[in-house]
Amino acid sequence: MPKQYLPRQSQKTYPPPHVCIYCGAKDNLSDEHIIPKALGGRWILPQASCNRCSAITSAFEGVCARPILGPLRLYYGFPTRRKKSRPKTMPLKVKLTPEQQDWSEVNVKQEDYPFLVLLPQYNLPEELTGVQATGRRDSATNSFWIRGGNFGPEKAFLEMLCHRLQVCSIMPMATCSTPEWSLMLAKIAHSYTVAELGYNGFVPFLSQMIVNSDTSNHVQYIGGGIQQTEPKSTILHEVSLVEYPNSSKDLLVVRIRLLGSLETPTYYIVTGKKSAAA
Repeated sequence: MPKQYLPRQSQKTYPPPHVCIYCGAKDNLSDEHIIPKALGGRWILPQASCNRCSAITSAFEGVCARPILGPLRLYYGFPTRRKKSRPKTMPLKVKLTPEQQDWSEVNVKQEDYPFLVLLPQYNLPEELTGVQATGRRDSATNSFWIRGGNFGPEKAFLEMLCHRLQVCSIMPMATCSTPEWSLMLAKIAHSYTVAELGYNGFVPFLSQMIVNSDTSNHVQYIGGGIQQTEPKSTILHEVSLVEYPNSSKDLLVVRIRLLGSLETPTYYIVTGKKSAAA
């Protein structure tokens, strides 16, 4: 199948805050990619993350970049610090005959691997709806957006691959760890709000969630993943401050749609409220 290409994100460098935007430290600061570099992010907030917080955000971004979106990044050639170690083949679960009970594994070329993308879907944040969620308050969900990451009509592609591999069945695989996905959304939204409004330009809600890697109150601030299919985006990632209908005018809401040209869902993150001086 002909390889598709994703649009490249625009380049942007914001003024440096000269303070860690997560904990307030002022020493040993490094540049922060608002959207992870591993996902093609090119919006940079210089001198914005201390060593400790950089290690924290790198840990949960690494889970998103590898187990969750690793096959997609391989297929589309996203940036990596370990390019030479990228695999040429990947193990695929197959059944050689209709009678076979257990799945076998065969290695297929990385560009032919039929991976799936699995992203969580949530209700809108409590801060936007004013309605307290029932049940769990963390990032767990039973609702997911799922698509074939590198193939069009699923049945036709899988039939073609079965014929090529001389097998009767194929099991495309996907994984999603919702705590890390929730934390990455929080980090993107928080850092973008700082970039646009300044470190002291708002009262933040998400700093402690990010620093402590704590998603126990996810439902208050993070939601979305709209269930109906949205039109393809013409840009790689959509991130913007928006006014959400009927919500408090003091709230700051960031709309995030990552990899929108793949028809991915949109999330809404409440990052804080406007400061008195705003």
